[in-house]
Amino acid sequence: MNFKLPILSFFVIFTFIGKAQDIHLTQANMTPLLVNPANAGAEYTMRGILNYRTQWGSVSEPYVTMMAGYDMNFKSSTSIQKFGYFGGGLFVYNDLAGASEMKTTQVNLSVAYHINLNAKQTLGAGIQAGYFQRSANIDKLTWGNQFDGYQYNEAAPTGESPDFNGISFGSTDYTTGIIWTFRNTEKYFSGRNVYLSSGISFHHLSKPDIESQGLTPDELHYRYIWHGNGIIGLNEKFSVLPYLYYSQQGSINEIMFGSDILYQLKQANQHANEKGMAMGLGAYYRWNDAIIPSLIFQYANYTLGFTYDVNISSLNNATNKNGGFEISLRYVYPNPFAGTKSQARFR
Repeated sequence: MNFKLPILSFFVIFTFIGKAQDIHLTQANMTPLLVNPANAGAEYTMRGILNYRTQWGSVSEPYVTMMAGYDMNFKSSTSIQKFGYFGGGLFVYNDLAGASEMKTTQVNLSVAYHINLNAKQTLGAGIQAGYFQRSANIDKLTWGNQFDGYQYNEAAPTGESPDFNGISFGSTDYTTGIIWTFRNTEKYFSGRNVYLSSGISFHHLSKPDIESQGLTPDELHYRYIWHGNGIIGLNEKFSVLPYLYYSQQGSINEIMFGSDILYQLKQANQHANEKGMAMGLGAYYRWNDAIIPSLIFQYANYTLGFTYDVNISSLNNATNKNGGFEISLRYVYPNPFAGTKSQARFR
């Protein structure tokens, strides 16, 4: 067998994974800096988030994504704050995909500035610079020459070029975005409170080259993301948390929408040293791909989020409707139950 065919097949797969779309996390509202660098410092004095996702274990080697992020604002009591304030953030992720153990590790630094339009609205712009490293283990792959017509023989030669001994390369990456926020109250659980946020981001500004063998130029497509979310208080106990998300990268697009409903189990009482507590249920829909039930639990400064993607795409015959499990843990300061201007966003 000509060795060019397995190599070509491998790079078709590699190009699809690398070029068609970036890493994928369902809880987009728990990955603020991945979605838009302008989110840095937009909501909290300080915020730290951990994310973990695993998927496709029923049809192949599991795809596993882990991420950690931190952002904060630099508000002060000076007169400069009357006009606006700076925010900054850092996030790191690691993604392991498929039988080839294709690994992507990326580190990103974000800087943003938020202008106070009035007492209730801000408009922010952010930039992000990062560096990613990608690698794959070709020893984990099978090749056409290793099939003798009857069975697979691992000891048989692959027929590949001796120079084709793996993939490892890195590149810089850049993103920019803007975000608008609105708040009509300083407290989260205060009757008919409203928090709204909407932003647009533009990813891969430099179109980094992801070709590892130097054969032909293969640039990463631009990616555009629009996102919007809200916290709408219905009464003293219930709030609705809608979220909308649209992403376009090359010919691949993603549309997701849905909402959580949050119920306050216990109100914070600083005098009695009692912590606030809330719990929520929700559902989301990723267009032509998955139905996603969600569960969130909040205690004081901490929020724990769970989602599970129930696959409804053409792949569901292979997955038996199994999709991806995702968990996130977030810490914010100040305490969102304490009634501060740094509003909470629970998903």
